[in-house]
Amino acid sequence: MKKIALWSSLALAVCVGAFIAADHLDAPAVANTTADIADFYAFEGADSNSTTFVVTLPAASASTQFDENVLIEINIDNTGVDAGTTGVTEDLVIQALRQGDKMYFFGPYAPSTTGLNSTIDTNELAASVDIGSMTTVGGVNYFAGLRQDAFFFDFEAFNNVISMAPATGFGTTGNNTFAPLNVNAIVIEVPNSMLGTAPTHIVDQLLAPNGNQAYQLLTTYG
Repeated sequence: MKKIALWSSLALAVCVGAFIAADHLDAPAVANTTADIADFYAFEGADSNSTTFVVTLPAASASTQFDENVLIEINIDNTGVDAGTTGVTEDLVIQALRQGDKMYFFGPYAPSTTGLNSTIDTNELAASVDIGSMTTVGGVNYFAGLRQDAFFFDFEAFNNVISMAPATGFGTTGNNTFAPLNVNAIVIEVPNSMLGTAPTHIVDQLLAPNGNQAYQLLTTYG
């Protein structure tokens, strides 16, 4: 089973007739496979005491869904870089796996295995949802299905910039290349009380005068 691992470091942060797929620039190891995501989003939920996580994957057609052999895992770190190391370790995971016509959600829970290899603790099953539907269980909202791509990107302007074409200045809007395109989306809105004890917002970290590097950069360079 392939694994898509997505990080949300809470301690540091957070219809046309034909269906057309959105696919963004690919990571080499998973390019053009069913484990190749389009985007990952994490933001404050409709309820300010919740956090919404969104994972999107290319959707070539209305019938193209999620691969049953691909585990989608959101890794949540609440403590930042671990002492004596140069990296972070997931404190909690949220997992999603399609089986048949349903998407099964597990967590958030503390995993027994961290790093590149994952297991699913079936005792942590939180909910299942029919593909294309939404459900609410235990105060958590779940969705899995086809949606219009929310990513705004002016691909023509980007190509002009990287080809060193003369800039014509900033406009109030760009041309959203992905506006008519679709993705398969997994959406989970989770009460913050289930996500650990990290600061609520990244600003809490950046503006705290505790001598950390981020604060020093802000005060030095404004």
